[in-house]
Amino acid sequence: MSTSSPVCAAILSVSESFYSTRRLLEAGRGLGLDMRRIDPIRVLVHAGPGGPALTDDGQRVPVPEVVVPRVGSRLTEWSLAMLTALVDAGARCVVPAHAIRLAGDKLAATQRLAAAGLPTLPTVAVREQAHIPYALEAVGGPPVVLKLIRGTQGTLVMTATDTAGALSTLGALVGLGHTVLVQRRVMMDRPRDLRVLMAGGEPLAACWRLAADGEFRANVHRGAAAAPATLTPELADLAARAAAAIGLPVCGVDLLPTDDGWVVLEVNGSPGLEGIERATGRDLATDVLRSMI
Repeated sequence: MSTSSPVCAAILSVSESFYSTRRLLEAGRGLGLDMRRIDPIRVLVHAGPGGPALTDDGQRVPVPEVVVPRVGSRLTEWSLAMLTALVDAGARCVVPAHAIRLAGDKLAATQRLAAAGLPTLPTVAVREQAHIPYALEAVGGPPVVLKLIRGTQGTLVMTATDTAGALSTLGALVGLGHTVLVQRRVMMDRPRDLRVLMAGGEPLAACWRLAADGEFRANVHRGAAAAPATLTPELADLAARAAAAIGLPVCGVDLLPTDDGWVVLEVNGSPGLEGIERATGRDLATDVLRSMI
């Protein structure tokens, strides 16, 4: 009697030492999958008459049946080129490369969320020195949060508590050629947001992310604590609508409570699992992987 071979799935990630990569590999093996990792740093992308292909040290990389992207900000475009090549060569991926790219562009993602009728923080993008005072005025003045277009885990995000500081920081960033997003800062005794992990387009789990002392960014990689949270139907619906607007069935949606109600802060195309697994005590990697195969 013949037996079918296990599904071959590959994680697109630069290191197995990353918590989320390691957990997804473990989860896949636990599900009986043939799990592999493709390292974007080692691989060349070939485009030509023979069709897309990847090689590692001159050897062709076999095309997996399923590819699970873990795309960080440092190698975003390179990793997405590999993802596109693998999909064009026949691999399945429920997370479209164009949606990951959209989520990673804070301006484009905010525009898409707002166009979909979802509540977001008032945001102004500025790239000219002469427009800086108007940008600050448009969001109600300091305190403000300043963000560059791309960045994950709280990188490239700053705060300015007074006008002089905001003008100085914005002037320096714009002077270096950056486009900067200006948002009114939501003041809290302890900065926090609600991370909702989505799988299959539906909320899988949620946790509070509580900023470390002296920190305004509630990112686990910046020392934030994670605590379990229960989603109300309204928040579950808001997270699902945000994921759908960006086109990511698997993602992390960050929601922020404000005096005017909840807003969608960000949608993350490669959500980390460490904080939310530890906060909930659940094996979420297995559920995420199931939704991708």
